[in-house]
Amino acid sequence: MIAVRIASPWLLALVACGRLEAAVVEQVPTVVVEPRQSFVRKVRADGVLRPVEATQVAAPADADGPLKIAWIVDDGAHVKKGDVVVRFDASDARRMLADSRDDLATAERQIGKVGVQGKATQSKRERAATVANREAEVAKTFQTTDTTIFSRIDVAEDSIDLELAQAKAGHAARVQGVERKVSARQRALHEIAREQHGREVEHAQERLARLEVTAPHDGVVVLERGWRGETVRVGDTVWGGQKLAELPLVAAMQADVFVLEADAGNVVEQLGAELVVDAHPERAFEAKVKHIDTLAQPRNPEVPVHYFGVELAVAEPDLAVMRVGQRVHATIFVEQADAIVVPRQAVFERDGRHVVFRRRGDEFLQVEVALGQASPGRVVLEAGLEPGDEVALRDPEQSNAAAAARGAAQEGSR
Repeated sequence: MIAVRIASPWLLALVACGRLEAAVVEQVPTVVVEPRQSFVRKVRADGVLRPVEATQVAAPADADGPLKIAWIVDDGAHVKKGDVVVRFDASDARRMLADSRDDLATAERQIGKVGVQGKATQSKRERAATVANREAEVAKTFQTTDTTIFSRIDVAEDSIDLELAQAKAGHAARVQGVERKVSARQRALHEIAREQHGREVEHAQERLARLEVTAPHDGVVVLERGWRGETVRVGDTVWGGQKLAELPLVAAMQADVFVLEADAGNVVEQLGAELVVDAHPERAFEAKVKHIDTLAQPRNPEVPVHYFGVELAVAEPDLAVMRVGQRVHATIFVEQADAIVVPRQAVFERDGRHVVFRRRGDEFLQVEVALGQASPGRVVLEAGLEPGDEVALRDPEQSNAAAAARGAAQEGSR
């Protein structure tokens, strides 16, 4: 604590002129510090009503790419289980389905073509093998081996013809086996392609079916809003898994409100609050702080003002009055027990320090204080004063200077 006696030259002049300093001190309004008490600071916030629980309606999580909204139900519409909530543009899905079906038909035609060609080639090779076998049998049957009857040249030619016929028969049999394997493998490749295109057709059909998102149960649709407060609408592009709307379970309600960063100090969970619905300002609902965000963020990226998001649990919601999405105003009560509280006008600033002027007899002593929480009219002092202290509500230095100036003016007039 710093105590400095104020000794203005003008005040000394007044004393020198026979004027009492006490007369000036008595003109300064003062207040006596009350006993320690609970100090309640009211924090204002605004936001909207939300359900405690809600079923999320989202775009298909396994979407291959972006989805464009072709139709969406109105915000606040009542729906039954199975009703369509969102329908996406099906142009790409239909085109994919048509292409996949064409590819599937092409693969099936290729399988049929390979089968026909394989049968034709097999028949051709079988005929060639039959001819080669017959030639080999004829060559073997009429082969000349007696050199006493036939010349050596004839015997050699018949031997060569037999070997050639047998070689042709063996080659025809091997070619027949190779072409049978080639035909079977070509068919297998086309069957693989057919299976792949068949899966593509199924995938396209499933994707086409998923382009309609239906309501999982009865309820009221609350469309998702962006940072500008606009709901999703026809023509918007969304991604797989993106939240589009929700079906609230309105048995329990809460308020999602925003508190200015500068006002959020000492706002913690379980603090009491009061909630007023804009549509019914005559009623107030009791609430409690359920959760407060750990990071302040701007509500509008273009405005550099940060807020803390706060969830308020409503003690006894009136569903006849409260509607999901309604705007509300809230007052959060931040209470500090055992606090020294003085009026704001009793605190002054000197050289970057906060001070009060405590009265001691016929003088004021400058006392440095530590400030705590504050409201528009009062402030908590963490240190510097005690109950029963009397402090000035106006700067005594200025009062002394004004009194000295008046005294000098009166002396001059004489």
